Amino acid sequence: MRALLLLVALVILIGIALVYTGTISLTQTREAQAPAFDLKVKKVEVGTTTANVQVPTVGTKTKQVDVPTIRVSDGNAAAGH
Repeated sequence: MRALLLLVALVILIGIALVYTGTISLTQTREAQAPAFDLKVKKVEVGTTTANVQVPTVGTKTKQVDVPTIRVSDGNAAAGH
């Protein structure tokens, strides 16, 4: 139930922001028992463009280092080893 209320509140806030920024224009055209509204929405275009950007690169190289080792023995020495 909380998630539904949060979703409704988010939709209302987005609608208010779109009207405030002018993306959506809402005009009342008739004042009567059932008012009419004219809704105009700006055209939104989505696409891609080619641009040169700096991209960090990650590389690896092999390097010889001393690493810790652990040996475990049970104390029994086998003959011939």
